[in-house]
Amino acid sequence: MFIFTIPPSACSMLDYDSENLNSEEIYSSLRGVTEAIQNFSFRSQEDLMEPLRRDVKRDGTMSGTGASLDSDPRLGGEVLEGGRTALDNKTSLLNTPSPRSFSGPRFPALKGALFEDGVERLRDGRRQECGENKILNPKSFPAGPAEQLELVGELLKELSQSPAGERGAEERRGTLLELLKVAREDSQVVWEEHFKTMLLLLLETLGDKDHTIRALALRVLKEILRNQPARFKSYAELTIMKTLEAHKDSHKEVVRAAEEAVSTLAGSIHPEQCIKVLCPIVQTADYPINLAAIKMQTRAIERIAKEPLHQLLPDIIPGLLQGYDNTESSVRKASVFCLVAIYSVIGEELKPYLAQLTGSKMKLLNLYIKRAQTSTSNSSSSSDISSY
Repeated sequence: MFIFTIPPSACSMLDYDSENLNSEEIYSSLRGVTEAIQNFSFRSQEDLMEPLRRDVKRDGTMSGTGASLDSDPRLGGEVLEGGRTALDNKTSLLNTPSPRSFSGPRFPALKGALFEDGVERLRDGRRQECGENKILNPKSFPAGPAEQLELVGELLKELSQSPAGERGAEERRGTLLELLKVAREDSQVVWEEHFKTMLLLLLETLGDKDHTIRALALRVLKEILRNQPARFKSYAELTIMKTLEAHKDSHKEVVRAAEEAVSTLAGSIHPEQCIKVLCPIVQTADYPINLAAIKMQTRAIERIAKEPLHQLLPDIIPGLLQGYDNTESSVRKASVFCLVAIYSVIGEELKPYLAQLTGSKMKLLNLYIKRAQTSTSNSSSSSDISSY
């Protein structure tokens, strides 16, 4: 059995201390995570045989054939400990079996092709019915912890092994809608058990061929960010990178969902950690990812205190000055707005970092700074008047 292993540079993402990483280390980690997530896949045919494995484990032989577990070509002679699948085994979340290639026929030759075709049609019918039922008759979230764990575990398994094609897309949509409801529940036992698996599956689903599935996965991710923000501390790099990449999508629906997810993400992760991850992306990414990263950085700067921001300026400013020269007008404008946000926190202490700006660019920046100050002053005055 081949085991997927995250490379060391990517593993550091899981438990890193953001206070002790510089921009180069973070960017190196981002590259490692990119390679890892591209190879990561939960869609394993191994899980499809789970019920069969349990029966074999219990009875010792294949029902009706007397064949032993090791002799059945469909199973390849390998069963996870205790009959658990990779999704069920919380200790192997990042070491998931890769999809298997079946070494033998799906059914004994004695059964014949006609029987095999009949079984496949039955499976397809059940899959279609399952997808339609999840949309038309959504499940209610159970009250008991055991039932909650069982429900979410089953949904994650369905998402991981949904078949390709139109019927598979319908089934994945139904499953994601169920997970959207789960994301709004504050069941600690569910999140302790399933958060990592759910996050990795959602990020994998961002590569789905169906754009409606990609958009829906981002909606679920945004809802989890809104309700379980603290759980993303060890997954900031991975989550930021994948949501920013979604801005390249050719479908506006996905891009809008990505923008909403990034906005929520910027307000959920600690601002210092967020800025440290974003600095190398702002400096190296192309449009539109650099634009999304600058906007996200602006949101984080609005939440940070003066002293930690001052310490981060050597990492922040080069990317913004580079963005101020970008050929895309939207990137230039976003860079100016981010500099204005910095000025609103540290004031005139920003000026020494802007020495390389031309006179016209400095004049434009000062204009936007004055506008921001006027807007803030008017807003404060309105608040004072309304308080009387």
